[in-house]
This record gives sequence, structure tokens and C-alpha cells, in this order.
Amino acid sequence: MIPWFSMKLFGLAPVPADARSRASLGFGMVYGCLSFGVVSTLAYSIWAFRLVPGTVGLYTTTALVYLGLGGLALSRLVAAPGAAWRFTLCFATVFLAYAVCWCAFWFGLKGEMRADFLGAATGLAVMTWLFMRAFGHPRGFLAMFAVLLALHSVGYYAGEYLYALVRGANGRLLWGAAHGLGFGAGLGYVLFQCQRRRPAPAESA
Repeated sequence: MIPWFSMKLFGLAPVPADARSRASLGFGMVYGCLSFGVVSTLAYSIWAFRLVPGTVGLYTTTALVYLGLGGLALSRLVAAPGAAWRFTLCFATVFLAYAVCWCAFWFGLKGEMRADFLGAATGLAVMTWLFMRAFGHPRGFLAMFAVLLALHSVGYYAGEYLYALVRGANGRLLWGAAHGLGFGAGLGYVLFQCQRRRPAPAESA
């Protein structure tokens, strides 16, 4: 059950509401949407402008952009000392697990049988669970996973539709932007929920 992957590893934990005042649910989802939209557009630009030759090189470089910039962009939503580097490291680890799941389905099924959706669903489930462990949040997996999957899917398939309409480099960039907007909104939701302070027994009675 990956016992070493916990809030002790990254120094993250649920925090009191007053420490999260700048990161309300609405702010978290909007900020996540916009900031991750930028990161995703940058990642897709590698494909859009064919900056890296070869399938392996393309997917690897694209993943590296997400790994390097995704956590940094979203770290403002994390109320923890040193969040810029702590959460960036956490996000890179979590996103790597997501990417491995997605690639396993995509290449394993050769892009058929909705391999993109199956890979994303599996990867997002793993991502949600790992974020919960990283922040020490024990409940709410199904709700967080469902919202993340729904928003990710809306962004991804809206982007696919835009790409089919526009094509070319602009279509690829639009796909990346749409994918990032949906994915980022879902991540903003998950990060907010993972940082909710667990009620004490007296409060929950």
C-alpha cells in the first residue's frame, strides 16, 4: 500500500480553515484551471510545433513539462511551509504515476478500445489516492475521483473536438489548452478537499 508515501515524506497536511483563506474552493478551481491551462498549452506545444522527433521523445518531453511546471504552478494552492518545492516534488511523483498508467493503457491497447479514457481513469484514481496520502486526508476518495475524472474528461474531449475542427498547430494548442483547463479545475478541487481540516471527535459529534 506504499506506506512510505505519506504527508511525512513531503511535509504536507490538512490545515485549519484560516490558513486556507486565500484558497477557497472557487478560487482553487479557477486558479487551477487557468494556471494548469498554461502549463498544458506549453506541454502540447512540443507536439504542435514538432519540437522533438519520435514518439518516445515526444511523450517523454511532454511529460517532463508537466512534471517540472505542474506542481510549481499549483503550489500557490497549498498552505504548507516551503510549498513551492515540497508540492512540486509531490506533484511530480504523483503525475509520473498518472503518466505511467495512461501510457500503459494507450500503448498496451494501441490507442484502441478507448485506451485514452481507460488510461486516464486509472491514472486519475491513482493520482487522487496518492494526493490523499500525501496530505493525510482519509476520506472522500470517490467524490474527489469522480469530480477530477469528470472535469479532466470534459477538458480532454472538448480539446479533441476543437482539434478536429481546426487541425494543424493551432488545433493542437487548443487541445492542450482545453485539456489543461479541465484538468486544472479538477486538481484545484482535489487539492482543496485534501487540505480540509479533519474535525475533532467533539466537533463531529
